[in-house]
Amino acid sequence: MEKVKLLIIGAGPGGYVAAIRAAQLGLDPVVVERLDLGGTCLNKGCIPTKALIAAAEVYDAVLNSKTMGVFCEPSFDWIKVVEHAKNAVSKNRKGIQFLFKKNKIRLVNGVAEFTGTKTVRVGEIEFDAQNIIIATGSKVKDIPVFAVDGEKIISSDHALFQEKLPESIAVIGGGVIGVEMAYIYSTFGVNVTIIEALETIIPFEDHEVSKELTKEFKKKKIKIYAGVCVEKVVKRDSKMVVILNNGVEIEVDQVLSSVGRSPNTDGLGLDNAGIETDERGFIRTDSCFRTSVEGVYAVGDVIATPMLAHTAEHEGISTVEQIAGKDVSPVDYHLNPGCIYCQPSVASIGYSEREAVEKGIEIKVGKFPFSANGKAVASNHTTGFVKVITEAEAGKIIGAHIIGYGATDLISEFLPAMKLGATVHDIIESIHPHPTLCEATLEAALNSIGRTIHM
Repeated sequence: MEKVKLLIIGAGPGGYVAAIRAAQLGLDPVVVERLDLGGTCLNKGCIPTKALIAAAEVYDAVLNSKTMGVFCEPSFDWIKVVEHAKNAVSKNRKGIQFLFKKNKIRLVNGVAEFTGTKTVRVGEIEFDAQNIIIATGSKVKDIPVFAVDGEKIISSDHALFQEKLPESIAVIGGGVIGVEMAYIYSTFGVNVTIIEALETIIPFEDHEVSKELTKEFKKKKIKIYAGVCVEKVVKRDSKMVVILNNGVEIEVDQVLSSVGRSPNTDGLGLDNAGIETDERGFIRTDSCFRTSVEGVYAVGDVIATPMLAHTAEHEGISTVEQIAGKDVSPVDYHLNPGCIYCQPSVASIGYSEREAVEKGIEIKVGKFPFSANGKAVASNHTTGFVKVITEAEAGKIIGAHIIGYGATDLISEFLPAMKLGATVHDIIESIHPHPTLCEATLEAALNSIGRTIHM
């Protein structure tokens, strides 16, 4: 049996980032990964999706370039678009390999299984670890009434890399994955229908943002059925028919199931270690990511916190620093940004307007459209707005919501501001460069106190 200081199971964002920080702190981590470095995010999630979205944005820009006096006849080769996504994955994976080599991190390929509270077997090797971090991520959730077969009913794993685009597709689930894939496929000419069980697509975003994205998607001729459920999916001749609970039948070539993800704990042998899980299969942890077994921690999608790569990274670093004896503040998930990378893109942090009202907070709302922003007008990116939620009396920022080009970058202005308890006056008193899209955040802050300049 091999004794190690720290064993990390999983090399996705939570695991590999934790390993790098652990190496910096002298913890000599050993990382176990059954597939590829980077986990779902790099190999089947964030990175290939964003590569496809980048290609879609370029194609969309060329399609609409006549308004800027640029004339051409665009075309695309889907196989090469997919190759671009695969290349992005490969380059990023090599980057992590370099970082592991640079930090002298040992990587063991194989399936990890607990054999006791602090012992883990990987193939023929058995480790006895002082500390263990479980960072095994999540997997696509499968629903029996429309079970994924990889051909006619696919998951996002298949949708990213399939060799041929269908003529039409029904996307079941209008959350982050669903709307991103809908944007990609629609831009490349696929007839897309989104079906969402809740009242609107991206239902956990601010209501005005959801409404704006719905409007823009309908302009792209994406059909949306919200507030309805799928009863079943059946094959009819060469087509797939999605039958809704309101009697509507939608006939398509392919169905994309994007109804969420489940914690990836299969085969880990958690019972052998006495590690507790909740009713949904997530590993139970406290606010310091400690499981029911002393010295064993869990981070990322395998625990019941937001399933986001940057969340997993933050949790992994926090856990490693605790193991190293450093003072670490609890993670404030209220200040955990959410990003959606379709076009228009969406980003948010803190309370939505509805949430703030439901909590009885007296608020002011500032809003500014990109259609009144000089840089947005000059670059033909006038869709959307910036919305700021503040406490009415003090002006403290408690929420920010952006929909429009560059939203996922623009949200960063609000992250340290809200962490430090800033007010709209702190934003207003900060000089914003001109002409930039970030001037819209300044104007939204001004609007919340009735001082808008450019509208």
